[in-house]
Amino acid sequence: MNKLTDFIEKYIAPPLIRFANLRYVQVIQRNGLGIMSLLIIGSMFLLVASFPYQPYLDFLGDFRWKIAAASGVGTAFIGLYTVITTSYATVEWYNKNKKEHTDIMQPMILAVASWFLLNPAQTVQTIAGATPEEIAKNAQSIADGTTTATAFSGVSTAYQGALGVFAAIIVAIATVEMYRFFVRRNFTIKMPENVPPMVSNAFSALIPSLFVIIFWWLIGSVLELNLPEMIMKVFQPLVMVGDTPVAMLVATIINRGLWAVGIHGGNIVGGVAGTFWTQMVAENQTAFQLGEKLPHIYTSIFQDNYIMIGLAPLCLALLLAKSKRYRSLGGLATAPALFNIGEPLIFGLPIMMNPLMMIPFVLGPVVMNILAIIFVSLNLLPIPVLSVPWITPAPIKAFLSTGGDWRALVFVLAGWVINFLIFYPFVIALDRQEQITEQEN
Repeated sequence: MNKLTDFIEKYIAPPLIRFANLRYVQVIQRNGLGIMSLLIIGSMFLLVASFPYQPYLDFLGDFRWKIAAASGVGTAFIGLYTVITTSYATVEWYNKNKKEHTDIMQPMILAVASWFLLNPAQTVQTIAGATPEEIAKNAQSIADGTTTATAFSGVSTAYQGALGVFAAIIVAIATVEMYRFFVRRNFTIKMPENVPPMVSNAFSALIPSLFVIIFWWLIGSVLELNLPEMIMKVFQPLVMVGDTPVAMLVATIINRGLWAVGIHGGNIVGGVAGTFWTQMVAENQTAFQLGEKLPHIYTSIFQDNYIMIGLAPLCLALLLAKSKRYRSLGGLATAPALFNIGEPLIFGLPIMMNPLMMIPFVLGPVVMNILAIIFVSLNLLPIPVLSVPWITPAPIKAFLSTGGDWRALVFVLAGWVINFLIFYPFVIALDRQEQITEQEN
């Protein structure tokens, strides 16, 4: 282990750390820290509302949904939060490293406005208590005025969550850079020196803001380009859907690779393969009930139980770190990670856009994928078939999904050990850099 750690620290870590010190990489890492507290708080509410113990859930009754209402406080609008934190972090970086004195408020508000230009409010007609089918059926009567419809205006939440994170980063950075372009070339309205700074800053921002708004208006309204959707379409053809080991391996790599750059890999892969996987799961469960041979192996349940086994091993590695930051983060993230909630680590460590941590983050599931394929092919491991709440701890979830087969439980526990060994050298290399930073401060 020491030799591997030394090898990573000597040959792998230096170029990756240099990459991590690049301007926009630092900005992206900084924005994750800005919302980490919300991610942890949301995870706590989710655990309380969905703890996988039926007597406890029965005791909560319908009140659990009131508790769950706060569970998405960090993730439901993480795309919007990312616009705010990334624009803030970009201006902060220039002010700190280039000795600029840009007012943070103006470009930050401008970035949010630009985001909503790409995600505009929409008005729809609704009928109280009606299903979508009934609304469609009554479309003509609504138009004739014989059926009363209520107009509802709102912003779509499709890309306000994790699906919109990568696009939010692009919008925020591009907005700040365009704003700086005009400000640095003095394309601004100059106010007399006796005008209060707050008023002067508002007028100085007028011309740069106008050009930025026109740019995003052209992108969103004139050209009608949907950045998050475009990103999804880039990766959709790469997902090979099918009940094959190769398809599962490709889906795993894309899933983790997308998460590593801040895009919700599960949603994108599931959006392409979900329909087929749902059908395969239904056929497997029917065969299981009838006591027949399962027709499929590589389903979403296979991936959920044998491959995506959570980030608890990473938490253990962080708890063994010597730097205060990583040790504290490991403690805070352990409870969520045990219940398969990884956002505090993905966005808080961060793993996202962290070149050193992206490697084990992708490598761990790939290793688990290969091992699961081998053991299932040799009939040494059962095929998971039953749907178990995703928040159930990974070893117990695998045990239940196979109808109570202890081999599944042992496999996941062994997988935790393997993933710990994969994460640990990278955490140590990262931790040593953090110790240097802490000593300097």
